Amino acid sequence: MEWMIDGLPLHPLMVHAAVVLLAANGMALLGSILVPPLRRWLGWGLPLLGVVTAVTTWVTKMAGENLLGNAEPVGALADHTHWGGWAGVVAIVLGVTTVVYWFVVSPRLGGRVSWLSATPTRVVVSVLAAGVAVAALAVDFLAGHSGATSVWG
Repeated sequence: MEWMIDGLPLHPLMVHAAVVLLAANGMALLGSILVPPLRRWLGWGLPLLGVVTAVTTWVTKMAGENLLGNAEPVGALADHTHWGGWAGVVAIVLGVTTVVYWFVVSPRLGGRVSWLSATPTRVVVSVLAAGVAVAALAVDFLAGHSGATSVWG
């Protein structure tokens, strides 16, 4: 089965959405951790962004693998295949982490469960979420740069 839309491969059609969403999700999560008023402003949008990012990036990764087929990638395409695979994994981890972080810091949800609203839990979840967000930004850059290099040289 070929992943196409009106005869065009799905991967190049979706890749920009995945790159932008992964960066936006990573920055929104970091912003939410570092600037509490931003957390309130983002509200339900933060976990929604996490889920949309995970799905979009994973579909883009799968479409890229489909586009590659059974060919053995070489050079810059091999780098892009490597980092694109990691982008799919990191997007799933980022999506889950974003939802968990939002649940823990949400006064309406996490505030109702005493151990979730405890400061140590919030600190641990925030530190882990920040680490995942930074990793997502790095992998997003590496996958995007290697993809551009493989196409444009």
